[in-house]
Amino acid sequence: MKNGSYFVDAKIAADFMKDASMNGQEGIALVGTTDPSVARLLPPPLSLVNPEAPLFYVYIVNIKEPTFAPWYMEGGIGLMAQYGDVSGVYFLNLQLSGPGALMGAFSGRETAGLPKKLCERIVVNRIDDYAHCYIERKGIRLIDVELDVGHYNSSQTSMPQEACMSGERYIESGGCWVHRYSISGKAGCSELGLYQYASKTGYDHWEPAAATIKMAPSIDDPWAEVPIRDIVSAGWMRSDNWVESLTKVYDYPKSEIDEAMRYLFSGRWDRSVSCTEHQYYG
Repeated sequence: MKNGSYFVDAKIAADFMKDASMNGQEGIALVGTTDPSVARLLPPPLSLVNPEAPLFYVYIVNIKEPTFAPWYMEGGIGLMAQYGDVSGVYFLNLQLSGPGALMGAFSGRETAGLPKKLCERIVVNRIDDYAHCYIERKGIRLIDVELDVGHYNSSQTSMPQEACMSGERYIESGGCWVHRYSISGKAGCSELGLYQYASKTGYDHWEPAAATIKMAPSIDDPWAEVPIRDIVSAGWMRSDNWVESLTKVYDYPKSEIDEAMRYLFSGRWDRSVSCTEHQYYG
């Protein structure tokens, strides 16, 4: 057996998270409309892209060939938000399971500030034109999605990802909003910044799909706090996703940090970290 060391080779340290890519993704991606009340879930200075008919985004995938971990499953829910003239997804929470989940979660949280947690089970399953994907954590099925592959919920829908159906890869530029900060015991949180996480997705496969979604409430993972109005588009896809850049766009003044952290808590931590009444074994 080969032994490791706490003092690693210089190349290992130099290559850490360089050219990080989530390759070989397969599963579902969907966009829907939600209620304007979700504006209360966005930390300032972010605002909804469309306040009258806000958009939410969900994906649940098997990431078969990440460059920084063994394969793992991942799913996320977010709102389309903007800062200034730039828009992107503000992820409320992401869940991970599988062999590479721990490294996927730690690397995403520590390097980019993504709100990632580990869960017990993520299933991405497809048989013929039926697909079923769900996420379970602490005995609760946070989200359950069924797809009828081959057509959208609305016959009027078309998506740019359909370009890859001709056999050529379709590359989409996008990104999300993330927060990075320092936490120092009783001193609390400091150095809170809003960052633009720019990435690209290369689609090699896309099939239109009609989706139905169920979500369940949870004290630690309140996915169901995003009401579902309509499904705009959904699809079964195979793709690669890679990081382009991470750019700070807003420094929170000290007077705003405590309030901003109230928005970030549930996506990153469970309520157990802020209470003393836990289950004890004698």
